[in-house]
Amino acid sequence: MSSPPTHQPAPDQLDDDFEIAEAKLEPAVAAPPKQRRRPALIGLGVALVALGGLGAAWLATSMSDTVAVIAVREDVARGEQITADDLTTANINADPALDPIPESRENDVIGQYASVDLPAGTLVTENSFSGSIQPGEGQSMVGVAVTTAQLPSEPLRPGDTVRIVDTPNPQDDPPGSTPDSIEATVVSTSTDDETGQRMVNVVLPEVRAPDLAARIATGRIVVILMSRAGGE
Repeated sequence: MSSPPTHQPAPDQLDDDFEIAEAKLEPAVAAPPKQRRRPALIGLGVALVALGGLGAAWLATSMSDTVAVIAVREDVARGEQITADDLTTANINADPALDPIPESRENDVIGQYASVDLPAGTLVTENSFSGSIQPGEGQSMVGVAVTTAQLPSEPLRPGDTVRIVDTPNPQDDPPGSTPDSIEATVVSTSTDDETGQRMVNVVLPEVRAPDLAARIATGRIVVILMSRAGGE
């Protein structure tokens, strides 16, 4: 008795079965996890954007609130006459606590006298200058008219300490003792273009002012520079 014929699968069928089995063995690829939104980070981002907008608005407002005012470019000592070269312009934020002179009034400041020492960088206010030089309380101002021969070779500056010394008559012998003198502080100096005479305005205690005025009237004085303003 013969054996029943064996059924051989077709080659194409074998390939298909192999691919199916291989596919079953491959691990399934996991789906990417869903990203969770974090409310805190979202809120932080919104806050930063809002702050950026507020900062830009503040900057724009600040820029629009700036005003041009007069400032000091070069040091100006008390009593000195203010020139255009002494001044510059500064842009500052408007502040009711400050009282600077606006740039438009620069011509009102030029030619005035410094009421106080004005260091470079100082804002000019109404109290910074005046149309005339005023002595302080308990002081008097005296004008000393002299020739260049009666002055030091170095120009006098406001704030310098000087001593006005009595001198003898031209025909007299030199004094045998230290001559009398009066100490004062220079406020300003000027020159008479017609006569060439120098005028030195000084301040000193009011009790000494009459004595100095009497000595000046004789014309027999010499101005000695004792110390520079600021200890120079």
